[in-house]
Amino acid sequence: MRRSTDSAYAAIDRLARQRSTCEDFQWAAVSDLRRIVGFDSMCWNLIDPLTWVPSWTVADNPVIGRQQRRVHEAWASSGEFAELTDRGFAFTRVDAEGAPRRESYWWEIAEPGGLRDGLSVALAADGVCWGMLHLYRDGGRPFTAADVEALMKIASTLGRRLRRSTIDPAGAPSSDDEAGTVILDRALGLVASTPAADRWLSRLPQAVPGGDALPGFIYAVAARATPGGSSLPSPRLRIRADDGTWLVLDIASLSESAPLGVGAMVMTIEPARRTDLRPLLMRAHQLSDREREVAALVTNGLTNLELADALFITRHTVSDHLKAIYSKLGVNSRSELSAVLAGNRG
Repeated sequence: MRRSTDSAYAAIDRLARQRSTCEDFQWAAVSDLRRIVGFDSMCWNLIDPLTWVPSWTVADNPVIGRQQRRVHEAWASSGEFAELTDRGFAFTRVDAEGAPRRESYWWEIAEPGGLRDGLSVALAADGVCWGMLHLYRDGGRPFTAADVEALMKIASTLGRRLRRSTIDPAGAPSSDDEAGTVILDRALGLVASTPAADRWLSRLPQAVPGGDALPGFIYAVAARATPGGSSLPSPRLRIRADDGTWLVLDIASLSESAPLGVGAMVMTIEPARRTDLRPLLMRAHQLSDREREVAALVTNGLTNLELADALFITRHTVSDHLKAIYSKLGVNSRSELSAVLAGNRG
């Protein structure tokens, strides 16, 4: 048994080093994860680490997969994500009397669908969470502390692989730069969308066939903006389309109108600007706080002398920081640095 588990760890490590799409990696790793910790089904999210909004989901459980709206609404409003990330894991289970615990979606969706026990693990790399892995069992032995220990041995490897998906090339981005608009009613139902929004949505991870009308992450962003919603960061999501284009989803409440009433919202989907991507990509490239300051000023056009004056450091120190930044990003010039931090690595 130990030999099988060790080979599963090694197999996942090899998969994480291969060049493949993040989604292909996730599916390929599932069978090896099952050899480490037995489970009946799973749901695996990528996360925008700046806002804690899930941005991509793969799931092999039809109950969870087809109810992404309910799952993501509960995620956005639970207020437990930061605590879960700090702890690294969380259990969700039905007790002996059948009384469910934790999030409402568990007893409204998962438990009626036959799921009896859950284990969620934060996939962090160097202190930044890039995804969540949710495992489910239909019955029998509940998840234990030993299961958590086994998964935590591979969690940082999974987190680093998800982080890499942020900076890996993904083909030529679209030349389309038109913003799209989606209107949602107070119940988060789709009211209308512009043709540009439809084009962008067609390039994003879609809902499971037979499931909700929109991808689950849209409901997570929307739930953040509802009155009395989560106190988590602002409802904004950076997500990569399947053609490599970086997009930003923003949402705001509409003024009260007769047809829609109070609580309707408008969501914009548009290509990300440099300032949208820079904080995310700096985290993905593991720049220090000072290196982020230097890189931001470089992309704003400051010379080494101007950088030294702005940061109250010597030009020699500026040069040292630039060398470290270039090394981490794999670039050789200011123009290449600016291109990478704009999401345009060739």
